[in-house]
Amino acid sequence: MTTKSEAAKSRTLKYNDGATQFRQRLISSILSHRPLLLRNIRSDDLDAPGLREHEASFLRLLDRMTNGTKIEINATGTQL
Repeated sequence: MTTKSEAAKSRTLKYNDGATQFRQRLISSILSHRPLLLRNIRSDDLDAPGLREHEASFLRLLDRMTNGTKIEINATGTQL
């Protein structure tokens, strides 16, 4: 028998290629009611790694439009 956390991990949409198709992946996660994990968001950009301002604004918009959305971003903004 699997636990609730194991079931959530197996349902999680995981992408390691950063911000590629950022908006589409967020929307598909919301529509499918599945958690999303994005890694390596511009992690190779030494000047400005992580999310851009327009991407952060889009996340704030989705947070306001949805009920129960939980968004966690690491300190450098390279993982969501």
